[in-house]
Amino acid sequence: MATIKKINRDKGPAYIIGFMHPDTNKWTTRTVYCTQADAMKIKSQIEADVAFGRFGLENDKKRKYLWSQLLDRYKKYSKRNKSQKTIDREEFVFKAFKIFLGGDVYVNEITAETIGNYKQKRLGKDKTAATVSIELRVLRAVFNKAVEWKYITKNPANDVKLPKSEDITVRFLTRNEVENLIKAIKDDNNIPFLRLVLAYLHTGARRNELLDPQFTWESVNFDEKKIMINGVKGENNRYIPLNKVLFDILNEIKKEGAPVPFSFKPYFVSHKISEYYTTAKITGANLHSLRKTFGSRLIQEGKADLYVVSRLLGHKSLRTTERYYVDLISANYKQAVESLEDLM
Repeated sequence: MATIKKINRDKGPAYIIGFMHPDTNKWTTRTVYCTQADAMKIKSQIEADVAFGRFGLENDKKRKYLWSQLLDRYKKYSKRNKSQKTIDREEFVFKAFKIFLGGDVYVNEITAETIGNYKQKRLGKDKTAATVSIELRVLRAVFNKAVEWKYITKNPANDVKLPKSEDITVRFLTRNEVENLIKAIKDDNNIPFLRLVLAYLHTGARRNELLDPQFTWESVNFDEKKIMINGVKGENNRYIPLNKVLFDILNEIKKEGAPVPFSFKPYFVSHKISEYYTTAKITGANLHSLRKTFGSRLIQEGKADLYVVSRLLGHKSLRTTERYYVDLISANYKQAVESLEDLM
């Protein structure tokens, strides 16, 4: 990293920019007479030049940066500014895009056509529109930084439209499937994991929302019988009432002296639930299906309206809830109207 220091000279204010020269491996300084804003721009450009061993090239048009070089800098940026979950998701996209490129290429050679072809290739591999949209958003973010860092002048991903989202099919567990899942976990005598699964079913929480460090004993209010969920998608915290099942589970864990309610690692939880689904002969479900089961049961049993379900799940809008539960809502509407036959 380069350093910058303001000094006063006879000529006026100046800035000394220091950096390790890539050719001599010696600390080098440059003095510039300009505004602080311009000095910061020069410092940023020197850092980019030093990072890629291209210090001294004065003509921007001569500079060519490889995709791998851009990615190295972007990953460092992500590590400083993003959560580990986001970084892992980005890494998945980078691996898929690298395979598509077939090798290292210059950033300015990646065009809108390149990214458009990547989009079609991914959709052709049975990837959902939602998944491909996420991948394209990641690429847009990378190329936005490439423009900001002056590696290129235009973001090629901006000219590629996101795939149209298809109707969402919600996979929730039936009552019988829930019973089979619980039996499979009990047969394995895995009580700690059973408690966690029941907690998901009774809160509709996302995977990380019930795990340390997002969910601790400070999140549990036994006196008022409610828990605080720290949203993982940027929404505000939300509160969920403790029913008897959840109250008893958390109370038992607390009495056992556990430092946190649930101490499992995220990826272990996803892997373990998959194993139990296999044992219970449940297909097409994943950990998120427990969250969907929470919402679907409330709607199907008429225990909560769409607004309440949306608030409990932490959706940003009612529209999101409608998209996921449109079939169940339509069925409830039909049943409600048909009930008039007995009333009138």
